[in-house]
Amino acid sequence: MQPGPEPQPDSGTVEKDPHDLSLKLWFLVLDPHTLIYSTIILMTAYALYDEGSGTLVEGAALELAAIAVAPLFALMMAHAFSDALDFQIRYGRRLTRHDRWALLRKNVQYMYVAVPATLLLGLLTLLHWDADDGVALMLFLGLASLVMWGVFAGQKAGLGPWRQVSFGLSYGLMGLLVLIVELVIAH
Repeated sequence: MQPGPEPQPDSGTVEKDPHDLSLKLWFLVLDPHTLIYSTIILMTAYALYDEGSGTLVEGAALELAAIAVAPLFALMMAHAFSDALDFQIRYGRRLTRHDRWALLRKNVQYMYVAVPATLLLGLLTLLHWDADDGVALMLFLGLASLVMWGVFAGQKAGLGPWRQVSFGLSYGLMGLLVLIVELVIAH
């Protein structure tokens, strides 16, 4: 379990973790740990989904969008619930409105991965893509993002360009391994 947010001594509200590597994109705060975890959950949901064959039509696209949203929403709520309880146990006080908003901002990030997946599925539906190909594209993009995060980790670790690529490919391979193990267990 990750440690909960630390209270500030004078105001009782949460303060920023000095080891936080969150990235800012416009008004969004992106936590690599959360996005990577969400990506693996989303990839697993799509890999386990038996979408059948045929082109993506409105109903199939909505079903595939629900496959993206439902597990990530459950993941978000589980983490928010856990974080809220952890905070209250750790600091011996009730959550303030500010604490609740901080926990919401932190945990809503689990849903961010569902947004581009759902938008892409909508586009693929308009283009009458095959459902199998749509799911395969989602899995490929998920693996590609894990490779990108591996490269980013190598960069943060101070590695040279070739080692960064090596890290990226290694982490992509680990993501593929996790996916394969989950598929073997499910089938």
